[in-house]
Amino acid sequence: MTSREGFDAYQLYLGIKLHFHSKDYDFVKYNGVVKAELPSFLKRKDKFHFGKLSRTYKHELKDFFVANLSQKDYWVGDLLDKEADKRFKDWKKNKQKLSYLFETEVGTLLKHYKIDTVLRVDKGQHPRLLKSFLSKQISLPTICIMDAIIGFTADWERLITEKVLYPDVHNQIRKYKAFINYDHAQYKKILIELCSQ
Repeated sequence: MTSREGFDAYQLYLGIKLHFHSKDYDFVKYNGVVKAELPSFLKRKDKFHFGKLSRTYKHELKDFFVANLSQKDYWVGDLLDKEADKRFKDWKKNKQKLSYLFETEVGTLLKHYKIDTVLRVDKGQHPRLLKSFLSKQISLPTICIMDAIIGFTADWERLITEKVLYPDVHNQIRKYKAFINYDHAQYKKILIELCSQ
């Protein structure tokens, strides 16, 4: 391993980790730049983990970190196990079939409820869409795209009285949007069609 190879992976890891697990850091805004120095990195006991991840995932390393760190604040050693690789492979599959996933998940939900019912916060409680997300019936990309189109999380933040779980979910949705590539007009059209069925 070259020290540069591991250090570059370390900087990328720090940037994505900060993006998802700190309130103020924005990976896109700061172009992934973090305060890290090579001499300090070389003193780390886990430096070889970063080199191994860099060699394993090469040009996909950023996506690998997004797939894992968007879910939980993992230590780099945990990212070398099979579960981390499985999360990444599942993430890639979902990314490839994003429009199908969006249409299926939203369609299933709207088959039973109207859009206003799905988004409504009653007496400060979690809305149906949020419950569906928490029970993994709606994926993170789907809820992010829906929010980008409708903009409901601003209302949710104001109306949901529970302040233990939802603030973290709100942050996860807000932060993940920076890493989704999709055609806004196309997805808006899909959502309108699903709402009118």
